[in-house]
Amino acid sequence: MKPTKILIFRVCSLGDFIHAAPAIKLIRKKNPGAKIYFSSQKKKDVGFVTPDLLPLKKKIIDKFIFYNNNYLSLLFFLIKIFRKKFDKLYYLNEFSTKSREKRDYLFFKMCRIKEMYGFDLKGKNTQGKRCNYIKFNETYYLCRTVDKYIKNNQISYSDLFHKKKNTKEKYMTISMGGRNVKKTWKFKNWEILIQKIVNKFPNLKIKIVGSKNEISNANIICKINNKQITNMCGKTTVKSLFKLINSSQYHISHDDGTMHVASVCSKPGAVIFGLTAPKGKWFPLNKKQKIFYPKKNINQTKPDHVLKNISGDLKKLK
Repeated sequence: MKPTKILIFRVCSLGDFIHAAPAIKLIRKKNPGAKIYFSSQKKKDVGFVTPDLLPLKKKIIDKFIFYNNNYLSLLFFLIKIFRKKFDKLYYLNEFSTKSREKRDYLFFKMCRIKEMYGFDLKGKNTQGKRCNYIKFNETYYLCRTVDKYIKNNQISYSDLFHKKKNTKEKYMTISMGGRNVKKTWKFKNWEILIQKIVNKFPNLKIKIVGSKNEISNANIICKINNKQITNMCGKTTVKSLFKLINSSQYHISHDDGTMHVASVCSKPGAVIFGLTAPKGKWFPLNKKQKIFYPKKNINQTKPDHVLKNISGDLKKLK
């Protein structure tokens, strides 16, 4: 008897995949023995991470299928999905508009998939306006797509990723980058915050992490104190980034992929959010991370306010 073939669809980078990982784990648990494929779009943006590069510990996915955002690539993607003859589809894509959801539904319907979960064409979408993000984050609602009886305290991703650690060096990590302007704190704010951290905690080592796009800004930050601050931007693979953050004592970032890595590794830290989604939607599962969420825009959050709220945490670092 042939194993059940399942396709999971979610357009995602590093953080989006981590958010969906507990739901994928549930799909594996619910379908033992199935062959599970994960499909997503590939983007050429610097810093974009395809989920096949993540250091998954458990084999929750058997194969990855990617496509590029052009008509020819989409056509080949359609043909590939059609030929695979999947038994089930779990649609875990972030809800954007009903028209896009209907488009995706028709796309996969053409692929002759027998059972499709995660669509709500009648207006009761669990990822839409009905979600209470103040109470539950996106991960919870994705898990509800797979198991409507799941409890929030049953959701975890801590066992899904390899988290190697190097305990020889003591330091904190900071990520200043971001691909979305609304999610990016002004560079001047980062300069002020890091200068104040260096002045107040002269023995605390800092490693700046990020993509190649952040190298020049990180070099400017290193001039504050090049003995205390190290520029690691553009120098890490996804696996070494996990190790670097897991070995750190504290992590500060925007709402970016590194925030979710720190959450997976249960690191204490601080997250400076912008207003790109409802409050709570992208909040990490890790309660050790202090959340700074503005009323209007990300730059309402001031460096002094952040430092005041994290100084107690930084004092504990040895």
